[in-house]
Amino acid sequence: MSTTMNGTRGGGAAMPDRAPAAPRCAALIGPYGTGKTSLLEAMLWISGTTARLGRVSDGSARGDAWPEARGQISGGLTLNTARIDYLGERWTILDCPGAADCRQDMRDVLSVADVAVVVCEPDPARVEALAPIFALLERTRMPHMVFINKVDTLSVRVAEILDALQSVSRRPLVLREVPIREHGPGGAERVVGHVDLASERAYRYRPGSASEVVRLPASLSAREQDARRVMLETLADFDDVLLEQLLDETQPPRAEIYQDLGREFGREHIVPVFFGTALEGFGVRRLMKALRHETPDVTVTACRQGVLAPGEMMADGARTGGESAAAGAEAPVRGVDDGRMRARVFKILHLPHLGRVGLARVWSGTVAEGCDFAGQRLGQTGMLDGPALIRRSDPAVAGEVVVLPRLEAVPPGVLVDATGILDEPDDRRHVQAPAPIAALTLVASRAADETKLGAALSRLVEEDPSYCVDPRPETSETVLMGQGERHLALAVERLRLRFGIEVEARPPKIAFRETLRRPAGARGRHKRQSGGHGQFADVSIEVVPLDRGEGFHFEDRTVGGSVPRNYVPAVEAGIRDALTTGPLGFPVVDVAVALLDGQHHAVDSSDMAFRTAARQAMADALAEGDPVLLEPLRPVKVTAPGTATARMHAVLQAARGQIMGLEAVAQPVGWDRIEALVPDVELPRLIIDLAAATQGLAEITAGDPRLQEAPGKLGERLARTHAA
Repeated sequence: MSTTMNGTRGGGAAMPDRAPAAPRCAALIGPYGTGKTSLLEAMLWISGTTARLGRVSDGSARGDAWPEARGQISGGLTLNTARIDYLGERWTILDCPGAADCRQDMRDVLSVADVAVVVCEPDPARVEALAPIFALLERTRMPHMVFINKVDTLSVRVAEILDALQSVSRRPLVLREVPIREHGPGGAERVVGHVDLASERAYRYRPGSASEVVRLPASLSAREQDARRVMLETLADFDDVLLEQLLDETQPPRAEIYQDLGREFGREHIVPVFFGTALEGFGVRRLMKALRHETPDVTVTACRQGVLAPGEMMADGARTGGESAAAGAEAPVRGVDDGRMRARVFKILHLPHLGRVGLARVWSGTVAEGCDFAGQRLGQTGMLDGPALIRRSDPAVAGEVVVLPRLEAVPPGVLVDATGILDEPDDRRHVQAPAPIAALTLVASRAADETKLGAALSRLVEEDPSYCVDPRPETSETVLMGQGERHLALAVERLRLRFGIEVEARPPKIAFRETLRRPAGARGRHKRQSGGHGQFADVSIEVVPLDRGEGFHFEDRTVGGSVPRNYVPAVEAGIRDALTTGPLGFPVVDVAVALLDGQHHAVDSSDMAFRTAARQAMADALAEGDPVLLEPLRPVKVTAPGTATARMHAVLQAARGQIMGLEAVAQPVGWDRIEALVPDVELPRLIIDLAAATQGLAEITAGDPRLQEAPGKLGERLARTHAA
């Protein structure tokens, strides 16, 4: 099929005819609540995939098909997949969760997408939330555009939003359109259309249909010219020919401008910026046409990901080339597609009636029912419509995302061919999951579910590796670790809705320990006569506190056989028995015990008698040695916008955090990192307070715990509370 993009009705601009591209994949990413799902609904409607514009507010949006979206927590926390056909080309659109603690799907999707669309709101005060997203896009070298949504609520100049966005982006932003404003009822301004800066055409929004071409308002002419000049000057930073044209005050041909825009986007030099109102479909066609013409080819993405070997440079723009020889290695380079099947399994789901489902991006070759995939024969293949599978009979070709039900033995994140796995999860090129920080103890509400809970948790971790299960035998708990309160709540909801397991969730027990402040000695004597052989043992011990982390040491200092050698192991065993619960009610650590003396009886002494005597002696020594509570502290790193640094500092101090350092970080731009030692008992409240102090933007990581003496009366109170 040949397609022409004339832009007369679609809110776009004249662009050259070309043959349809191979299927491509776009990720919709951005903070929670910016309207990504509404944008997906608009794209489905505009492409003719759906007959009406779905809305989140009335439950008709595609993302609301997932049971989690109708559960006890709010929606927008699940990955939505959609296939659309637009102007003769196939696309997979992946709508990623935006909640800061539920972004593993975004990390996984960026390992397979050709392009990302960053969705944000027209509020400069909320731009800080984009900083970690832009930093991730930089690290993954992902070409990306920005769509400023909800311009019907625009109350500031676009230039102010652009300046705020530029403060968190290392790549220069290129505004592609300027708004047309009118005074509405009551005198308030509203955005009714836009002017495309490349074509210099004006478009007016029309509810329920494409924008119409209108005359450029005279009052907007000067502003449009200024914005267009800035756009061209930004492009000229990467194009000497365009720079000479601007210096000579020569207007470059429109076709060259489009070529420059596509080329520099594909070279990851610029970030185009569009705007609109996804809820009404306004401005979305223009975005979709820019995606169609400027998104790199699948072989370019596969080459960037290291999946395909580099081939030739592209020839005319980001998707089909256009590089001069001077561009050199910065030019987008195609990968060599030899027809061999290669695919990346980027997501595993466990769905009712479908079993273990794999989502895979096909990089080369084809994937179809009955073909070999990673050493196994595939059953049916399909596409996901929410959690439902739409079976497909045609092969999935390079560029498509295919759903593989009942896919066994293939872990998420791996690259595969027909015969097996080509790389391991640790070698994959996308960003790894951050270490979890928040924790919940989970107990099955029904005894029959206890055995099923472990398997269900393993499946949750496979779906989302930013969870982990932490079995704690010392407290007899199963602890689920996650990225935050909402992330853990989502896990509890999925256990209920997907696996039918109701759980009781509570904070984990704190691994308090105790030790001695000063040396102590004690004697233990065990004597019992009950007819026949009695029981007799007598031991004298000395206990000395050790430095933190030195553990337990035992030494036999007896002389003259006062305690026969064959009974010494029983003495040590009795001492270890006493260490399991000290005077404060917790295990005892970091002590050295010496066996000094003892007595035995040739007939009545036994291993059990010496074990009992040693346990009594150790209990008495611990009580005499000024026992003290040790609480676990973790090294915590908190990264957040610099504007919140003072508040972070206050929150950490309120949580008894010991501040160890403060530094500005290179990425995200404008963010600071505070390092502190924080007691485990304070971590649950700290996570909540940091979220409040940073508008949910704080990124928290924690290291392994270390023990430290709990201060004064606080230690006494903690000991009483947790012993109870």
